Amino acid sequence: MLLCRIVGNAIATCAHPSLKGCSLKLCQREEADGTPTSEAPFIAIDHFNSGLHQRVFVSTDGIAARGIVDDEHSPVRNFIQGILDD
Repeated sequence: MLLCRIVGNAIATCAHPSLKGCSLKLCQREEADGTPTSEAPFIAIDHFNSGLHQRVFVSTDGIAARGIVDDEHSPVRNFIQGILDD
């Protein structure tokens, strides 16, 4: 589980069929004090409708992510598990 901040939305003009209807967010990993890490941002599916600049927990469990989209052949790996209440 990773602590991240939503830094943008992602739009795919061509995506795997399992991602149809999924909201994709650009996530920047953060330290506990809120400072961003030097890692590059990454994409995660979002079923919580999180907003820009909100802090979220992200899971990198690909098996669970594929279960969420109900497709064992989906390329999805990251998904938002919850929104932090600041």
